[in-house]
Amino acid sequence: MPKTINLIWWKFQPSISYEYDWLNFLLSDFKVNHVVYRENDICLDNAIIVANLSQIFFTGRGARKAYSNELHQFQSYIRRFKSEGMRVGLFHLGDELYRESTSFYKDLDFVFRQTYKEESHKNYSKCYYLPLGYKSGFGDIISKPITERDYLWSFAGQLKGSRYEMIKQAKKISGGKYHTTTQWNDPKGLNTNEYAALLNNTVFSPCPMGNHSVDCFRVYESLEAGTIPIIEAKRIRECLLVLLNPQLIIKYGIWDHKFWLRNYRYWEKAFSEDFPCPLIYSWKDLGMLTSSIDVESTSEKIQLWWKAYKRSLTQLIQATIEETFA
Repeated sequence: MPKTINLIWWKFQPSISYEYDWLNFLLSDFKVNHVVYRENDICLDNAIIVANLSQIFFTGRGARKAYSNELHQFQSYIRRFKSEGMRVGLFHLGDELYRESTSFYKDLDFVFRQTYKEESHKNYSKCYYLPLGYKSGFGDIISKPITERDYLWSFAGQLKGSRYEMIKQAKKISGGKYHTTTQWNDPKGLNTNEYAALLNNTVFSPCPMGNHSVDCFRVYESLEAGTIPIIEAKRIRECLLVLLNPQLIIKYGIWDHKFWLRNYRYWEKAFSEDFPCPLIYSWKDLGMLTSSIDVESTSEKIQLWWKAYKRSLTQLIQATIEETFA
């Protein structure tokens, strides 16, 4: 029988998490017992906590104080494991804004965190990068051969920021399909099955950055669907232009002087220099880039890499868990 892992969801239901299926896939070598944390819950053996404290920062006024209170409760719960002689790990979700403290990492036996943060991986020997993965319900598709797909490119989602230029340039390329929305989780948007089916019938998937980070679910959903992702990346020039933008300084303050610079060479730092997906620095180059790519060989190279990467990630997680809870 595989070892049972108690996955403790910190104050939110697994069913509403985008990462539910992704985490279950990564833990497929274990029997997983999902537990939703309630106030003053007991500590459990073989436990990994799943937490997304950064959601508090999107609640508006008073968010900083609310986060401070939540962080105190969270740290106290982690320390209880140590006081009872138990080991505990963490799947740290969110933190796209890089506003969260990582001081509690020292009280954990291992951390897999979303949103690559270079200093955390350097300062804590058992802190590993956890890709966002695909939205729950997305990973059940059977990928269609790249040569049999109907759309040369496709995009479905909200238009904002650099996406206006992206869709403008994409429209110049024949054979595409798009479905734009005006807000996050727009009821007029495609549902998960419809979106998966669209990507599964697409050759190129433009992947613009999210609200703050170049990292986004779209990249991994494109990989899972066998599409060639064209991923937005940032050179130092673009990062500095954003960093020194007076409007953004007024909006966000200078609470993290590294915040915008974190997008610089993000993909190479998170995955290594061997990251095989095409990167784009200006959407004006979209047509030229897609026309220069040999679709079949590039698709095969990316899919082999993605399968190998997922395999290595599950092996790392398995080895880390077995070593911790031996």
